[in-house]
Amino acid sequence: MLKLLTGNSQTIWMAVAACVVGSLTVYANVGLLAASAWLISAAALQPPLAELSVAIVGVRFFGLSRAVCRYVERYVSHDATFLLLADIRVWLYTRIEPLAPAAFLGFDKGDIFSRLVADVETLKFFYLRVLFPVCIAIISSGATLGLLAWLAAPLFYPVACAFFVAGFVIPVVIGLLSQRAGQRVVTDRAALNGALIDCIEGITELTACGQSATQATKATVISDRLTISQRRANSVVSLADALGVLAMNLTVIVVIAVAAPLVASQALDGVYLAAAALAVQASFEALLPLPAAVYYWQESLCALTRINAIAGRSLAGNSVADNKVPAEPIEFAAHNMSFSYQPGFPALAGITFSLPPGKRLAVVGASGAGKSTLAGIMLRFWQYDQGTLLINGDEVKEYSPAAVRRVISVVSQDTYLFNASIKDNILLARPGAGDTELQAAVEGALLGELVSRLPQGLETLTGQNGLSLSGGERQRIALARALLKAAPVWLLDEPTAGLDACAEAAVMDNILHAAGGRSIMLITHRLVGLEAMDEILVLDNGVIAEQGTLQQLLAKRGYFYQMWIIQHDLLKIA
Repeated sequence: MLKLLTGNSQTIWMAVAACVVGSLTVYANVGLLAASAWLISAAALQPPLAELSVAIVGVRFFGLSRAVCRYVERYVSHDATFLLLADIRVWLYTRIEPLAPAAFLGFDKGDIFSRLVADVETLKFFYLRVLFPVCIAIISSGATLGLLAWLAAPLFYPVACAFFVAGFVIPVVIGLLSQRAGQRVVTDRAALNGALIDCIEGITELTACGQSATQATKATVISDRLTISQRRANSVVSLADALGVLAMNLTVIVVIAVAAPLVASQALDGVYLAAAALAVQASFEALLPLPAAVYYWQESLCALTRINAIAGRSLAGNSVADNKVPAEPIEFAAHNMSFSYQPGFPALAGITFSLPPGKRLAVVGASGAGKSTLAGIMLRFWQYDQGTLLINGDEVKEYSPAAVRRVISVVSQDTYLFNASIKDNILLARPGAGDTELQAAVEGALLGELVSRLPQGLETLTGQNGLSLSGGERQRIALARALLKAAPVWLLDEPTAGLDACAEAAVMDNILHAAGGRSIMLITHRLVGLEAMDEILVLDNGVIAEQGTLQQLLAKRGYFYQMWIIQHDLLKIA
């Protein structure tokens, strides 16, 4: 993570340039005030104009230089910061994408959103208000002290002590006072994001159950808590600014007090008195941000810790080289496989099955029986604890998650469609596919009729989350993706969820027809289309309760038979 924060070579050079130009801005400010003070002091003695010409030109030069350097410094520092934040976002996505949903285990949706968006955004303060100010202060302070040592050695020691107090002692004090202020802002903001997301996504359920006011009250309480945390943080930052200004003014007074006797004894030319005082005052431009930098450092550190809590997770086998790909034909086999989300609470136990090429295997059971967990293990989102899961006779963990997913096409219960065209949503499965392959996938998924009646055809936008399409149409797009990917194994996780009985039967017929001779693992709690399955696994609380063909399971009149009777009675009532 530390390497990531430093960025690549381009951003490193930009950061260095920002620090150099920022230091030049401070130098220009020091030169501007010092030259102006010397010019006014020298002009009071009414010397020839030629003696003042260099100072006049210097004032103009430093004034223009300060404006130009400040603009360049702001431009380069912000550009470098945005590039680094972009690198962090890409890095974070590449870290969690192979793990999802394992990366999010134990986090609610609002907290995840806050970590991926708000916490990454918080890191901009690390660069703009911590890293760059510290580097600029170190570079420019040394130059100012060197100037004072050359101008009048007695001024060096009190100014050096003042710089130490303003650049180290005050930041340490602020750090002690703000030890938890930054953390509270970050955590309270994450809690508020979670509450707001719950309000927005669950508005229908909350209203139906009469709990909207309760949820709104909860969000208001968290918002008030965040406001209090922000006020405390702002108080700390304001105190830091006030102490910095106080240190600057006291230092100027000390410089004048030390320099006055030097002028009286003619050890220092009187025209340099105001120049020295204002030069010290201008140099504090680099030191004033340091006390507040401690607070922003703590806030950034908290955000970084929260990001790393997700990005730092790993899945066994993720370090395997991605160039090892299972060769077709593909056969999956599990023997006595077990998995637990938490120790002592197995989600799956003793799972044994085989999925050779061309076989159609159904996994059924009530909600919470472990069906989706089994799908996640097949896709390498989770790593099983005991037993074996083989692919072509080799342990699945010997292949990278990406390699395993190349041979599996997934049609899930929650088909996500981007707010793009139908064509673009289908091409997600294989972006390099040609028009002929795309058209074949569209026809195979029975999307041809839908596309033909749309004014823009495949270029028609699906709307946010695909809401401009019906549930069956969204599932057909998911089926088209699977066909375009042309993987030898199809994993169907509740592919007909949310559809009525007629649409459910039609979609299942489409899927089974389009699959052809591919291997199929159908995961469902809806007992539809099982007549075409070669074998059925019945899960109950994470274990295989029954196993066999549809006719065998019905003949046993056991757990599966009870599920069958209940569902068909409900269908008759509906």
